[in-house]
Amino acid sequence: MKRLLGCCLLLVVLSPVPIQAAGLQVMTQNQYLGADLAPLFTASTPEDFNAAAVAVLQQIAASDPAARMQRLAAEIAKAMPPVVALQEVFGITCTDAVQAPGVGCDDALVRRAFVDHLDDTLAALAPMYTTAAMVTNVNTTAIVPAPGIPVTVQGVPVFIALVDRDVLLVRSDVAATPVTFPCARPSDEGCNYSIVLQVPTLFGPLNVERGFVGVDATVNDTTYRVVTTHLEQTDPNNPPLMYHQSVQAMELLGILQATPSAGQPLIVVGDFNSSPDEVPLAPTVPTPYVQFIMAGFHDAWALRPGTLAGYTCCQAPDLLNRHSALSQRIDLLFAFEYPTKVRHAEVLGTTAAAKTPPPGDRLWPSDHGALIGELQF
Repeated sequence: MKRLLGCCLLLVVLSPVPIQAAGLQVMTQNQYLGADLAPLFTASTPEDFNAAAVAVLQQIAASDPAARMQRLAAEIAKAMPPVVALQEVFGITCTDAVQAPGVGCDDALVRRAFVDHLDDTLAALAPMYTTAAMVTNVNTTAIVPAPGIPVTVQGVPVFIALVDRDVLLVRSDVAATPVTFPCARPSDEGCNYSIVLQVPTLFGPLNVERGFVGVDATVNDTTYRVVTTHLEQTDPNNPPLMYHQSVQAMELLGILQATPSAGQPLIVVGDFNSSPDEVPLAPTVPTPYVQFIMAGFHDAWALRPGTLAGYTCCQAPDLLNRHSALSQRIDLLFAFEYPTKVRHAEVLGTTAAAKTPPPGDRLWPSDHGALIGELQF
């Protein structure tokens, strides 16, 4: 294992190319499902699974995803960055076994859960933004085909399907082409990682996929390669998670090194679930943050003027905390070529003005703030 990690780290040391280019503003935002899916994986009986599924749907509905996507879209529309990277772009569908108003999928406690983050985001931003590329990660149809997983809501049977994606949006005046990466597991325009966390469910094992996707985007006659990813979460009490995260980062760096960018600036953004302060599982299992720095990437936040902490995660799971609780810097903006200047680098969505408006509870639009910055080369 030690030899494997050492070899791979040597392979991903890239060689910078001198570049003269104008600036590019990039934004990254984890949109957040609205609930923790873990109780679904620990249920041991059909009754426990059904109770957990209904509770998760109620939590998602209570987070009012449609209103949250409106607020997140408003942040994008205000800043108007040429490229926007989104993670946890969920879509949840519900199919009634027997249609009736007010019950099943239309039950008042769950019906707001059934939205598509991407559709709602694009609708709020039309015609300013379009989807340039995406990668599909978790997809429940892999274990239970459509119409979905059977769940009983207040005695009424329904079928639930869920999909999670990472997406790159570009402004309508930006020409963008998806990057074709030499990966073993292609997904849409991107790739799923070769190492994947598998969790048991009553319906069979489910792969908790993670992935990455990239575009070559031309802004002001300069082409940039922008890649986004959402790495496995980290938990010091769960070593397999940290191992998966580390190897995923290593795979991404290796594939970036194997995909020449024709001299254009290379920018990697997303939810790395890894901070500069993260303690590695072991010396032979370096954190993603350390791997990117060792491979020659530059942490844009560390290059900005000032001493702000740059925390991007995490608000309370129910998004109801009164004051911002962001205390981790895990949403990151890396540039391979050294930026001559980092401008307007900030975390958005950290004040009460970002919350969803009345009526109803005022909610943070995500458990993550949005990281935005303009890099000049």
